[in-house]
Amino acid sequence: MSCLFKCRCRSSRNEVSSGEDIRTNDESLYQHLSEASNFSEAIPLVQKNPDMIKYEASVGNFELLSVIGRGFNSTAIVSLSKHIPSGHRLAVKRTNLDALGVDIAQVEHEIWVTRQLRHENIIPYFCTFVKGNEIWAVMPVMTYGSVRDILNTHFPMGLPEYAVSFILRDLLSALHYIHVRGYIHRSIKASHLLLSSKGRVMLSGFRYSCNVIVNGRWQSRIHAFPENAVNTLNWLSPELLEQNLMGYNSKSDIYSVGVTAFELANGVAPFTGMAPTQMLLAKLRDLVPRQASSALCDGTAVKASSQDMCKPSGESSSKANLFGSDFSSFTSLCLQRDPTLRPSAQQLSSHSFIKLCRKSSASLPEIISVVTPRSGVPKEDEGEARSNKSDEIVWTF
Repeated sequence: MSCLFKCRCRSSRNEVSSGEDIRTNDESLYQHLSEASNFSEAIPLVQKNPDMIKYEASVGNFELLSVIGRGFNSTAIVSLSKHIPSGHRLAVKRTNLDALGVDIAQVEHEIWVTRQLRHENIIPYFCTFVKGNEIWAVMPVMTYGSVRDILNTHFPMGLPEYAVSFILRDLLSALHYIHVRGYIHRSIKASHLLLSSKGRVMLSGFRYSCNVIVNGRWQSRIHAFPENAVNTLNWLSPELLEQNLMGYNSKSDIYSVGVTAFELANGVAPFTGMAPTQMLLAKLRDLVPRQASSALCDGTAVKASSQDMCKPSGESSSKANLFGSDFSSFTSLCLQRDPTLRPSAQQLSSHSFIKLCRKSSASLPEIISVVTPRSGVPKEDEGEARSNKSDEIVWTF
């Protein structure tokens, strides 16, 4: 099944609305990338709104200030930039189309999907255009970068329990939004979760996503395997990996949420170091991750051996379980071998572990206060007052 779309619109201006759920599905409005005279013509416009921020798709309007991140095997460079007409600080992701391994169709697909979605926990693209051999995507800046960055630099043994609850709450909100609109993300992991200065988590990485609505009909099962997804195998569900006639649906993302929960709690993704075939067999045999280590709220931690990262269902880890029973209950639901037994994103949002963050007297930035925002990135997002989806970005994805 193809997850790509033909585009037929003609526009040189891209606009961002402060309202949510503003989108269009009329294929007559889009033009395919290969037929467009510039890349902005291949990007759909959202409906007009008097509160829209206007960023002209022109390279002359953006001054690149510094490199603040890299992505997709370093084929994409994220730079802090200044929008010259408004003075706003934004992030510009520049993807080198000539780089080895870059799939132009996937790049086009990621931009198309991202431009269709309007949610406070999904990263927005303000405008996109071509400069030479690069595609530029303009977006808000995230001062804390990706959650993977935070784990690598400050919490290598896992985040505090309250922080995990905060992050998963926002992730589930984004997933519910995309699932009811027919999208499966297929690449949920810490490196695709971006954190703003105010503690808002935004989901990115729609390069591997697909739509279950085909020719106006909702498909109950999908069989296509995401291309070039070797870096996401640890997080993918067993039903997606085994590629049988049963296929998979949005519950595949819920399994990935469970794997990501352990990644956040342990500092390392489950199944790390396993050969792909060994990992597939482990998932098919219902060998699910078990908590090996995790930071306490005061920042202390205990390190466990890699052998404890996976245990058969029902077998407890030999290491001390530093999180409460709510975390174990949450992850067990997500990692059910039978996808029909997994709750939806909306149902998981009411789980006791997600409600745990309500009991915290501190915000997410306060909990991870040891993390220092990147130098040169504005502390407060200048565009947030104009768009409720604009926060700050620095990430590796």
